[in-house]
Amino acid sequence: NGMALSPMMKHYLSIKEEYPDCIIFYRLGDFYEMFFEDAKTASAILELTLTGRDCGLEERAPMCGVPHHAADTYIAKLVAAGQKVAICEQLEDAATAKGMVERGVIRVVTAGTVTDVSQLDEKTSNYVAVVYGDEKGVSLSWADITTGEFAVTEFAGEDSLSFLIETLTRVQPAEIIASGYLYKISQDLPVVKHGLLPAFQLYRESQFQYAKGEARLKKQFNVLSLLGLIPEGKNRAVIAAGALLLYLDETQKHQLQNLSEIVFEEKNSGLALDYNAIRNLELVRSMRDGKRYGTLFWLLDRTKTGMGARMLANWLVKPLVSREKIQLRLDGVEELTKSTLIRQGLAELLSSVRDLSRLAGRVSNNNITPRDALALGASLQVLPSLRFQLSTLQTAIMEKINASICDLSELEHMLTSAIEWKNTPVLLKDGGYIADGFNAELDELRKIAKSGVDIINEIELAEREKTGIKNLKVAYNRVFGYYIEVTNSYKELVPYHYVRKQTTVNSERYITEELKVAEEKILGAKEKSIALEAKIFDEIKQALT
Repeated sequence: NGMALSPMMKHYLSIKEEYPDCIIFYRLGDFYEMFFEDAKTASAILELTLTGRDCGLEERAPMCGVPHHAADTYIAKLVAAGQKVAICEQLEDAATAKGMVERGVIRVVTAGTVTDVSQLDEKTSNYVAVVYGDEKGVSLSWADITTGEFAVTEFAGEDSLSFLIETLTRVQPAEIIASGYLYKISQDLPVVKHGLLPAFQLYRESQFQYAKGEARLKKQFNVLSLLGLIPEGKNRAVIAAGALLLYLDETQKHQLQNLSEIVFEEKNSGLALDYNAIRNLELVRSMRDGKRYGTLFWLLDRTKTGMGARMLANWLVKPLVSREKIQLRLDGVEELTKSTLIRQGLAELLSSVRDLSRLAGRVSNNNITPRDALALGASLQVLPSLRFQLSTLQTAIMEKINASICDLSELEHMLTSAIEWKNTPVLLKDGGYIADGFNAELDELRKIAKSGVDIINEIELAEREKTGIKNLKVAYNRVFGYYIEVTNSYKELVPYHYVRKQTTVNSERYITEELKVAEEKILGAKEKSIALEAKIFDEIKQALT
C-alpha cells in the first residue's frame, strides 16, 4: 500500500525513479543511508550490516548506511565493483528548515568520473569515453575530469571499427558510454568479453545529435564557431564530444571549467599500435597480472610527479611518427643528458611539485580543501627556480617549455600567506585553517574569543572594588550565560543597576549591561570567526577559478 509511505520515503523513491541505474546515497544527518535493493547490493559489496527501517509499509525497508565523512572510500569501492552512485544531499540546513529538509542529487559518481584523488592512481589517467557511429564510420571522445584532458577523434571506412577498438585499448577508459549501434556491436567484441575494456553502457539516442553537440561545445569553449577546434566536416567527432559533455553535465551537475581545450587527434598522429602489440610488448601492463611491475613503463619511469608519469605512459602507447617532432624531443633529451647538474637540479625541484593538473581539477570541481590549497601554493613556489634552471638550456623544446611557465607569484603569495601550514585541519567546520596575520578582522575575533577569560576576570575584580563585596564572583551557565553571584549576607550592598536574574538558597544572581556586552562579544566571536574563515576560503576558491 503506497498510501502509507512516510513523506521522506516517498521522496527517496521519487529520486530512485529518476536514477534507476544508481545506488542512491541518501543523506540523513551525519550518514548516507541506502534502502531496499540498493541496501542489499551495497551491504554485500561493502560488508556492511543490513538493518531495517519503518517506512509506512508492512515490512521494514532493508537499510544500511555509512558516515558522511568517510563516504569517499565507500563510493570508490562501489564504483570499482561496477556500480554508479548518486549522492543525494541535504540542500538546506536542517536547523532552519521548515518541514522536511530539501534534498537533491548533487552528483553521480561513475567509474570514469571519480574525483576523489585518494582513490585514483597518480600515474594513470582516469578517462570516461563516449563512442558514436554507424557502419560507415565512428567517433570517440574521452576526458579525464580530474586533470582537464579532453580529446576526440573520428574514423571512416570499413576498418573504422578496428581503429576504434585500437584507440580504446590505447586510451584504456574506465568507463565507455555508447550510442545504440555500437552498444549492440560491443556485446560480441572479444576485448569486452575478456574484460580488457569495460562493458559499454547504452546512452540515450537523443543526446547524439549534431546541433545539440555543436551548441554544447560552443558553450564549453565560449566560442561562436568550432573552427580551429574540430576540423570541418568531422561531424561525428562533434556529436561524440558533445554527448560526452552532456553526460558530464548529468553526472557532475556543474560546468567543468578545467575542460578548457579539446585536442582533435588525427588518424596518423602517432604510431598505430594494435591491442596485441601493446599487450605483448608489455608497454604499460604486464601480461601476467596486468600490473605495472616489469613493464617498459616501470623500467623507464623516473618521473618526479604524477603528471610526468601519466605523460610518459601516454608517450609509450602512442610513439611519435613525425621525424621533425622526434628530432626536437631527442635534442632536448641530449641536452639534459649532457647537463648533469641542471638535470639533477630540475629533478630535485620537481619532486616538491604536487600534482598540479589534479589540483586544478579539484578547483574546477569545487572540492578543494585547505590542504590542497597549501599543496598548490607550495608547488607554485617552485616555479621561479624551475624557470631559472631552464633558462640556461638552449634547445628549442626546452625553450618552449620554459616560455610556457607563467608567473603565478601573486596567487602563490596569497595561498602561502592565507593557509595555516603548521597543522592544517582536514575539515572546514571547526575553522583554524586560515593563518594568523592574513585578515585583521579574523585576528581580532580570535583574540576576543581567546581573551574571554581575561575580560571576565577584569569585570569581576572591578565589580568587587566598586561594591565592596569581597566574595562577588562572575560565573557562567548554559541557560543564563554569564551572571554575577552575590551571597545573601552581602545583599544590601548590591547597586541599583544590577538586574536580578535568579534566586538560589544562599545567593542572588544578577546581570549587568557591561556583562551582557562582554558575553555577546565572547560567544559571538568564535561563531563569527568560523564563518569568516569560510568566507575567506570561498574568496580564495573564486580567485583560483
